[in-house]
Amino acid sequence: MSNSPLGTGAALLSARRPFHIGIDLGGTKIAGALLSGAGEVLAEARTPTPAGADLIVAAVIGLAQSLRTTLQADHAAADVDAIGIGSAGVVDIATGAILDATEAIPGWRGTALAERVTAATGLPVRVINDVHAHALGEQRALDIPTAHSTLLVAVGTGIGGSFLVGGVPLLGAHSVGGHIGHVPTPAAAGIRCSCGALGHAEGSGSGTGIAANYLASGGEALDGPAIVERAGAGEQRARDAIERSARTVGELVGGLVNTLDPHNVVLSGGVPGIGPLWWQPFERAARAELLPRTRGVDLLLGRSAAAACRGAASLWDERLWLELLAQVDTPPHRPLS
Repeated sequence: MSNSPLGTGAALLSARRPFHIGIDLGGTKIAGALLSGAGEVLAEARTPTPAGADLIVAAVIGLAQSLRTTLQADHAAADVDAIGIGSAGVVDIATGAILDATEAIPGWRGTALAERVTAATGLPVRVINDVHAHALGEQRALDIPTAHSTLLVAVGTGIGGSFLVGGVPLLGAHSVGGHIGHVPTPAAAGIRCSCGALGHAEGSGSGTGIAANYLASGGEALDGPAIVERAGAGEQRARDAIERSARTVGELVGGLVNTLDPHNVVLSGGVPGIGPLWWQPFERAARAELLPRTRGVDLLLGRSAAAACRGAASLWDERLWLELLAQVDTPPHRPLS
């Protein structure tokens, strides 16, 4: 009996085509998934994000080749049709290159990601910002109707966002739409962001922000998981560092809801996964900012561990891709000189 995730038989294999690989490339880890044409996850793999652009590209290629081998090990005639990547940074979706990035991934700016992965694998590649990919995946996982607008806020190593209208992320005139971690918030005052500015939400709201909050209050240099462990053991300084993160993100989300008026807000990433210690002060802070008509907005916790991989693979939905390209084909308005 075959242990293949694809099952046996040519008919079943054909029914599951096309096969796509979706990759989620973040500051801490790179995750990949092999998906059927219906979006079913058939195999998964992950690896820590190495330091340096060349090593990161090599890790992405290695992950893709590993998933491709998994498919071909049981079905020699089968092959992956295409790769979709959700990458940290500002992405030029037309070329799959990284236009800009913070020092969360040093040296990432200027990387010709799609071109290099295609050269190594021979497969077509499409790239979008990782949080946009995450939003696409979560909207499907949560069965949110595409007619509903959705704001996704991802809180992990950094903070990012995506606003979906009609099921399509808004990329912005300069491809930086969704970089909500760089919105100033009162609770982040005095904490330096990864972009170098003071007071941005990412500085105190993210996972690295929890460590910065702890250090700023007189604690030692620890990473986020160690601080969460101390908070669980009852240490007040650690609990305060986590609460400051929650208040920062709550203030940010409340302001964004008043600005965008979405049907739903989805929180994803490792930080919201801390649990009630983070979620309760987050929700209090968010709802305290809301205008009367927005106070009933749903604040949802993301459910899909593979959401970003699913969303990246969905870039091969031609309708979605054409709507995304239409946003970047129109150059931003520039005033007459």
